[in-house]
Amino acid sequence: MNIIEYLTPLKKWWWLLVISTLLAAVSSFAYSWRQPPVYQVRTTLMVGNTLNAPNPSGGEFYLQQLLAGIYADIAYREPVRQATMQALGLDFLPEYTVRALPNSTLIEIVVNDTDPVRTTVIANELAKQLMNRSPSLDGNSDQDREFLQNQLEIVRKQIEETRKELENLQSQLSNLTSARQISEVQGQIQFLENRLNSLQSTYAALLSNTQQGATNALTVIEPAELPTRPVGPNRMAGIILASGLGLVLAAGAAYLIEFLDDTVKTPEEAKRVVPYPVLGEIIEFPQGADTWTYALQEPRAPVTNSFRVLRNNLDLLQKDYPIRSLLVSSAGKSEGKSVMVTNLAIVMAQRDRKVICVDADFHRPVMHQAIHYDNHEGLSDVLLGKKCLQEVIHPWIGENLMLIPSGELPEDTADLLGSRKMEEIIETLTQMADMVIFDGPPLFLADASILSTKVDGLLLVIRPGYTRKDAVKAVKEQVAQLNLPRVWVALNRVPKKESYYSKYYPYENKKKS
Repeated sequence: MNIIEYLTPLKKWWWLLVISTLLAAVSSFAYSWRQPPVYQVRTTLMVGNTLNAPNPSGGEFYLQQLLAGIYADIAYREPVRQATMQALGLDFLPEYTVRALPNSTLIEIVVNDTDPVRTTVIANELAKQLMNRSPSLDGNSDQDREFLQNQLEIVRKQIEETRKELENLQSQLSNLTSARQISEVQGQIQFLENRLNSLQSTYAALLSNTQQGATNALTVIEPAELPTRPVGPNRMAGIILASGLGLVLAAGAAYLIEFLDDTVKTPEEAKRVVPYPVLGEIIEFPQGADTWTYALQEPRAPVTNSFRVLRNNLDLLQKDYPIRSLLVSSAGKSEGKSVMVTNLAIVMAQRDRKVICVDADFHRPVMHQAIHYDNHEGLSDVLLGKKCLQEVIHPWIGENLMLIPSGELPEDTADLLGSRKMEEIIETLTQMADMVIFDGPPLFLADASILSTKVDGLLLVIRPGYTRKDAVKAVKEQVAQLNLPRVWVALNRVPKKESYYSKYYPYENKKKS
């Protein structure tokens, strides 16, 4: 199979693809239009004070990264959620995400909601609830924190005074010449250095117990701000996604329908599955046309031309073996074999050949409708000995075209068609006319099987898009069992878009104009 055959289901069901895509797009647009705008805010917190430390250690930074991941997980826990809702007087929290940023000590809180003010307040409150669970704040009361701040201020001032005294003594030391004075100043310098180290240790100890110096402390470095523009819904992306999904589903449905459809879909497929020569492709009749005698009424139409091609191909076969009697049958019912018989007979008669059409379908006879006959007398009466052959032959069109209806429907049809009497009728008719065309029942019936062995050839009618593959398979098995040497195929009611006649035969377009 080539790429064109793979795309055939999409081409055939193009309207399903268009409708599904448009329906999905319209549905997505209608749904998204009814959705309120969504606003997004973010709050960023930092664990510890590593960035402000002059000489941060790698171990301390790694520890704070681990703490950031733990705090991000705590933010989803029920105590934090309940505390946030209780603090804001809400009975629900909108969608939010909390994550530790990779390779950093930062925690990002992102909140999405339809109310921009509520979104901002919730983001900040979530950050506050996380900070409330920081150990640097849980263990200290307000009085303790004020006392620590005062002590830090006192120690800081003492450190600055000690440094100034130490600098003064160091500057005096270079100007002294007395050994006693030098020794006394050096002793004072040593004392001040020890005092400075002690004060610095005290300051570091005090600082580690405050928010500013704690390793396991949270601080907000980027508070949430009131958003001015919504971030969703993204209507265009939704419509494109829905349209693509509708298109994919429709394409899948098209391939599924074609997979479940067991019919011979195209002329090309019919030529592949049927092992017999295809002599012609009869295209569709125009809507409302009189199909019985269309070839006579519209001699220049593409349909008539396709019947002429079928006639010419049958004539070419006469060079190898004469064909005086032809059975037209089908793989199933309602495939248009009777109409094919009448129009094929018309184009043959137009070439000055005498043609007799015989309705040999005793199950569903219809050819008497072509001559508006009541079908009381016909082939069955001759087989039963009630009438002679000349009495049931009716002139139809001109002098070259005649028709024999089926007559009353007998009970033992297969026995009648297989009788010696039927062979005599065929022999007599072939002497009276150049071509005798039998309209037989479908080949799966015993009538057609018997009759096919008594004529010169079998023309099998296949209707693309209607004839089932299992019926074609049964026909091939039947032909093999009967050992029929001359079997041909005519494709009937081929869609105009799949036929070459409609592309290169402009008759109907000119007629409409």
